[in-house]
Amino acid sequence: MKYIINPFSRSVAAVSAVALLTFVLPGLAHESDTEGHVPANTNYGFEVIGRDLLVGVQDGLYTDVWSHNGYAYVGTFQEPGCTDAGVFIVDIEAAIANFDGGVSEGATIAEIKSAPNTRINDVKVHRVGDTDVLITTQEPCGDAIPGVANAGNTPLDKKGEWRGSGPASQKGQGGISLYDVTDPTKPIALRKNFLEFGGVHNTFSWDWEGKSYLIGTANTFDFFDTFIVDISKPQSPNLLVTTGALDWFAVGAFLDGQFETGSSAGIFNHDVWVDFIDGVPTAVVSYWDGGFVTLDLTDPANPVFLGDSTYPDPEPIVGEPYEGNAHAAVFGGNGDYIFGGDEDFSDSSFGINYSGVDYAAGQSLFGPGSDALAGTVVWTGGEGCTAAEVPAATSAGQVALIQRGACFFQDKAESAQAQGYAGFIIANNAAGGDALINMAGSGASPEPTIPGVFIGYSTGEIIKANPGGFAAASSVFDGWGYFHVINNTGAEITVPSRGMANPDTMTVPQLHELGYYAPAEAVEPPAAGAPPVGDLTMHNIEADPRTQDLVPMFNQGPRMFVSWYSLGMRAIEYRPGHYHDNSNGEGSYSQNVHEVGRFIAEEGSNFWGVHVDERPNGDQIILASDRNTGLWVFSFSCVTRVEIGDGEQDVFYCDPATDSTGG
Repeated sequence: MKYIINPFSRSVAAVSAVALLTFVLPGLAHESDTEGHVPANTNYGFEVIGRDLLVGVQDGLYTDVWSHNGYAYVGTFQEPGCTDAGVFIVDIEAAIANFDGGVSEGATIAEIKSAPNTRINDVKVHRVGDTDVLITTQEPCGDAIPGVANAGNTPLDKKGEWRGSGPASQKGQGGISLYDVTDPTKPIALRKNFLEFGGVHNTFSWDWEGKSYLIGTANTFDFFDTFIVDISKPQSPNLLVTTGALDWFAVGAFLDGQFETGSSAGIFNHDVWVDFIDGVPTAVVSYWDGGFVTLDLTDPANPVFLGDSTYPDPEPIVGEPYEGNAHAAVFGGNGDYIFGGDEDFSDSSFGINYSGVDYAAGQSLFGPGSDALAGTVVWTGGEGCTAAEVPAATSAGQVALIQRGACFFQDKAESAQAQGYAGFIIANNAAGGDALINMAGSGASPEPTIPGVFIGYSTGEIIKANPGGFAAASSVFDGWGYFHVINNTGAEITVPSRGMANPDTMTVPQLHELGYYAPAEAVEPPAAGAPPVGDLTMHNIEADPRTQDLVPMFNQGPRMFVSWYSLGMRAIEYRPGHYHDNSNGEGSYSQNVHEVGRFIAEEGSNFWGVHVDERPNGDQIILASDRNTGLWVFSFSCVTRVEIGDGEQDVFYCDPATDSTGG
């Protein structure tokens, strides 16, 4: 069950126009050998027109990209090496002019070093008065400080159990820093290390009623992780409010089955975006397993919760239980849709098999991991915070079942190891219910050498009632993170189900899923013995502003550009009536979404960031940041013919009569 307190206010005429959409088949036909589709791994639509390798990054971990007034800004993740690379500023015109078809450099005009042991995940530039303000997010990286909790990382309870990447503090700076980049060649610090949060992951800025604001994501992992700042005076920004899940979701909603799911379970703000919908500044917050949350920002100091999205269960492509992982989203179709994506770096769901039955489980983030867990389970009778509280193992290969509570997970693991167990299972307590988490360590060294898993309360009770069974770690392929289109019209929409050839339709409520898209590699199990191919999850999204006024139909629709790590760059459009299951070798799975472009570099890609830039001469370019190879600059044109094999082939991807780029 999801909670929608106040749907968007729209005019009746506008809502009716969307809700009563008809779907018109164009006069084109699928007549090629591939039914008019571009075969998998064929590049089309995107053309590389510029590059810059940047300088100074050894680990190959560039992050987000943004642009302003002809300059691109690229951040650096820099982990585990964690150098002070910071932010690179690139002259876009020079990057294009220097490009000779291969690799290029020399367009970087400035570098803003980060503080020691600090990474810059996100970069945005916003005009405040007569000043161009660069906003950078800061997160500590590098070596952890054992036994010291993250600043601002409030525990979930008094027992010292944290969600997230772990309780141990890292060296380095958190918060945000603001720079004057009116002259990009000479950045000037306006305010550094603002906010006390242990880290900030993303921000987005907007103007409203004569003032400038930003909304951001704080790495607090305490359900109050969304903050709004008045940056009208960037030298002295003012924190207005900190809010989050506990302000938005009804009491008990965390246990409704929509939260804390999959191999990277968690409830936290990962990313934010703001747009004006019917004149109202409105945010979409990517709240991981909580879905995509919408907020009315009319009063920035008092954001109003509007609703949060619902994931289909099971997920529609692979058919396994959904994982959540709402990672990034933007508004599209002038606010009628949310284009959102999940980030899932694991292609399998983790669990355990106990006495022949599979149960979902979380993993241990310390010690040797969880995959090796196997043995006969012994209920130890308590919380096991010291070895004295755990009865000694009576035979080799036994696994200790211990209740959650009172101490660190690592303390429980150490108790089990000291008493001779080959592994440990932590069962959630009654208060936590069946929510799953991945267990963080305490930061103490050395770490335990036995594997462990975390299970829900109900699973623990089943094992207690049937002791002595054999437990082993297990996994089921459930694919990587992919793309969703979500109804944000404020009314139900009826759309085709499984394509135009199928007479069935589906009626989709507000903030439910209208369609999806995934490259085939992201949702098909790898062939036995196939070599690893990198990260196959999607990452960031931006809407093509030139297509958002198009009425969605079979041969046109609002377009998005998506950075998809090792699967390159993707251009896709919301087009009701399309349905793809890779049966024609088109290399994708989608419903009511159609791929219209892709690019994967010959040497392989690892794209993190994407940003649409409108140039002064009226051209549109697409900026992308590759974690390994820096800045890429693309032009994009929707095409109707593609070079395939020995010649050109007609493809049913774009209708030149309706394509806004005239491709």
